[in-house]
Amino acid sequence: MARLAAGAGGEVVSRTWPPLTDMFGYQGISSTLDELARVLIGNSAKHLVIGARQPDETLRKALAERTARFVVVLDDTRNAAADILAETGADPKMVVRAVANSCPLVMQYYGLPGALTLHADRARIDPAAAVSAIAAHFGIAVEPGAVEAIVNELAAPGAWASPPGAEELAAQLPAATRKMFDGALLGYRDLFFDGRLDQIIWTRDLFYLAVDAGRSPNEPIDVAGGSRILIYGPYIQLPRGSWTAQIVLGFSPEAAGYTFVVDVYADTQLASTTFQPDGPGVYNADLTFSLGEPSGKGVEVRVTVASEDARGQLAFGHVVLRPLSIRRAEMMTAAGNDFTLVLEI
Repeated sequence: MARLAAGAGGEVVSRTWPPLTDMFGYQGISSTLDELARVLIGNSAKHLVIGARQPDETLRKALAERTARFVVVLDDTRNAAADILAETGADPKMVVRAVANSCPLVMQYYGLPGALTLHADRARIDPAAAVSAIAAHFGIAVEPGAVEAIVNELAAPGAWASPPGAEELAAQLPAATRKMFDGALLGYRDLFFDGRLDQIIWTRDLFYLAVDAGRSPNEPIDVAGGSRILIYGPYIQLPRGSWTAQIVLGFSPEAAGYTFVVDVYADTQLASTTFQPDGPGVYNADLTFSLGEPSGKGVEVRVTVASEDARGQLAFGHVVLRPLSIRRAEMMTAAGNDFTLVLEI
């Protein structure tokens, strides 16, 4: 896009926002329009090309009000995660959060009147067609030879090469990490390519132990020690609308009869349930909640022990999220009395 803009004359500045390091964190990220303003104030370029990794609501409103033209590029979400993982070597949990947080924001754009939607797999097969489509969308006149020159120039450093695919990625990652990637990201891939979002699964590797924020709840947790939050996370955005959340937990025999609370939080408490396991085994806490536009740190699920004198252990399985409109009745799988079975779900 920067090379097409250069063909119209004048200096071109290109930016990507936000930086990946900011996307890995939990602090607020300034809006794309604010960054655009900073870049424009800081130079005298005639053209600015900005790649928005997390296009926010203020940008969407500005584009919609002006019927402005822009490009939305969709790819297999796991390919995006593989790219970031290969580029940064970051904690896979942070990579999944970064990609998953972008998806609900991108969803709000590809239906706008000014959008040109491109699919990365098709663009890699025929990059000249992608360049020509972008030029036509923005009304930039280019000769066929110019398109070929742009493709050849960008192909030299491997810009059109396919990233490590989902299958290659799966072969390189531990089984638990593969589950985390697939659970959090496959639903969005299906939405972008097939128009449906059946479910999203947040595995326990995305969550945190309250006693040690650097660790995930991969082992049974001792609930003794008074009333307190045991598990929280993952701070991931979801699309607006109504949702059901099924939180899978396991309890040891000693934990029976004590009180536990599971709630969903996003700037404020959205839903909560209190229950007492009547014996050892696997339990499902089912909650229904509604969300507006993605904002803040994202959605948090918390598990709290409410009994001061609680004893025993709790195992955390995963969270299954479904848009309420497609909720389906399912047969629960019997898990016997071994509460640790929840860790293998």
